[in-house]
Amino acid sequence: MLGKLIKNEFKSTAHSMFGVFLAAGITFVIMLIVFLFKVKSLMVISSVVLGAIAVAVLVITLFSIISMFNKSLYGAQGYLSFTLPVTGKQLLAGKTIVSLIWVSISFLFAIAVSVFLIVYWVAQTSDNIKQVIQSIYDMLRTMEGMPDPQTALKFIIVIVTVLFIRALFLIFKVAFSLAVANTKRFQSHNPIFIAILIYIGLFLVQTVATVAAAYIPVYLTIGASGIGLGFGESTTVFMQIPILGYVFEAVICVLLYVATGNIMTNRINIK
Repeated sequence: MLGKLIKNEFKSTAHSMFGVFLAAGITFVIMLIVFLFKVKSLMVISSVVLGAIAVAVLVITLFSIISMFNKSLYGAQGYLSFTLPVTGKQLLAGKTIVSLIWVSISFLFAIAVSVFLIVYWVAQTSDNIKQVIQSIYDMLRTMEGMPDPQTALKFIIVIVTVLFIRALFLIFKVAFSLAVANTKRFQSHNPIFIAILIYIGLFLVQTVATVAAAYIPVYLTIGASGIGLGFGESTTVFMQIPILGYVFEAVICVLLYVATGNIMTNRINIK
């Protein structure tokens, strides 16, 4: 049943994303054509347009997630959603997975656009793009504490994990805020306004916890030949990531998932 939920949710949200990706594809083709004819003004305009589309994809993804939770659970469609033979946690899991897919696609698209624009403009200012890339690579290798390939791969995995936790936290904050706003206690108020207030409250708690965690000097240290936990700042390593804030977010993600699932199962009041 969860698989069917994910499939239906993905189909229902795809239409809102199709337009921006189509616009990006058309802009990409135009940029390649303009590149061949070396029309400087059109190159600048098309680059700005592609960058704006990348930002629009991120914004539309966020609003699609909010709309998916709000309309399909707490709007007219909510009656159908909550009569399905699934629990609130299963409904939440299905929408969370689809949301994570779209967030991942959006971020990968934004990264791909950034890399493409860099390469696109480097190609305009250099006759040998391979030489430019090699020079950047050689410069990075000379940086103090630059990790070896194995450590660099672990570092990428760490960054992906951190981004995953951040995306999951964002989704669960939205889901929890909307769920609480649609309980009987807040039925007489504007659910969107209540949801915004709850979201702001969660954001403030997150901010305070992150600031407090920053005063505890526990870091994930990326060195030249490995990754490990470190205590106190160091200037001889490649990078240090304060880890406690992300641990806090991961724990809160679990709590928000359980709380939201219980609210959706027992306390939701569909209008």
